[in-house]
Amino acid sequence: MINFNKIIILSKQIAASLLKDEKAESLESSDLFSQEEKDNILKRLTDKSEIASRFQLKNKIDKKEDWQSLKSKLHLPKKTYYWQYATAASIALIMALTFVYHKIDTQKVDPVLVDTKIEIGTDKAILTLSDGSTVLLDSTNVYQNKSVNGNGNKITYGSAESNNQELEFNYLTVPRGGQYHVELSDGTEVWLNSESQLKYPVNFIEGNPREVELVYGEAYLEVSKSTKHNGDTFTLKTKEQNLTVLGTIFNVNAVKNETEIITTLVEGSILLSNDLNTSILVPSQQARLSQDKSDFEISTVEVEEFISWRNGVFSFTNKSLKDIMKVLSRWYDVDILIVNEEMENVGFTGVLNKQQSIENILEIIKSTNNMNYKIENKHITIE
Repeated sequence: MINFNKIIILSKQIAASLLKDEKAESLESSDLFSQEEKDNILKRLTDKSEIASRFQLKNKIDKKEDWQSLKSKLHLPKKTYYWQYATAASIALIMALTFVYHKIDTQKVDPVLVDTKIEIGTDKAILTLSDGSTVLLDSTNVYQNKSVNGNGNKITYGSAESNNQELEFNYLTVPRGGQYHVELSDGTEVWLNSESQLKYPVNFIEGNPREVELVYGEAYLEVSKSTKHNGDTFTLKTKEQNLTVLGTIFNVNAVKNETEIITTLVEGSILLSNDLNTSILVPSQQARLSQDKSDFEISTVEVEEFISWRNGVFSFTNKSLKDIMKVLSRWYDVDILIVNEEMENVGFTGVLNKQQSIENILEIIKSTNNMNYKIENKHITIE
């Protein structure tokens, strides 16, 4: 018999850890459960009908309505925002319903695996310095120079004063299967997702706009407020648009070979512009700019779904298998081909830990539809 109260306690511990940006407890390491209870939970996890029913239950939850009810009962810190609690609560709920944070026992399923060589993504990037030289950044290579300090998963630029009125640029390139974090010299923090590149100055020039460029890919930014820099604005450039802020938190998705740029605002405000139009975003709004259109398409969205990658999870709400496989291919650095075109638009809803193997991810998706797959080296075929 599984004690559901213990599951709720563990779920609360996970939510609290996520809100504090700490490593969350797992089922395997928790001392709340006996080994027999853990075995019973894992036994139920491998039952496909139970997995499907739990996802159906999750889909019936109205996060906005439940959040308003919860908020009235909690004493919330002033600097904590809805998306933080919604993300943590969603993950904790999924923990209680599906335990996706624990590796699912796949011995009872029989996917076709041939010489699997697919690794989970890690913190890694290539730093290109102003003289053209390159440095590999990963957990085994801690890089430092007069401007940069690294710790294996993040590099930080010092705010050294300089009379030089010419900007020196660095590039941070994150390959497929990677992610990385950089703190710019003004204190702005940037998290880069897989297959992304950022161009930025080693130091900004006082009195001029602070300008950086997302050459391609996806980035989550927490911009240092202009009031800390004598009013100097901050501009993020992409291929098709400019984004100007005074200090805010947002996510920009400008992935290569995609037909639109997606900008999602978490906090503050954003002025978007291109050659023909401008638009202002407020929190929880998202702008989509298609290559074949000049207007920004504005809508209100569930922010946590679009920034969940920053918190170590994939969050999908009725996302098509075609779009999901694009996300997985970048994180696991694998080629994925959907042979059956009818499967491309099949929807899936779930919150999944990015530190799971791709086999576990595919098994969870498979449990809710008729998808079959074959893994051969670093190639996956969806049938």
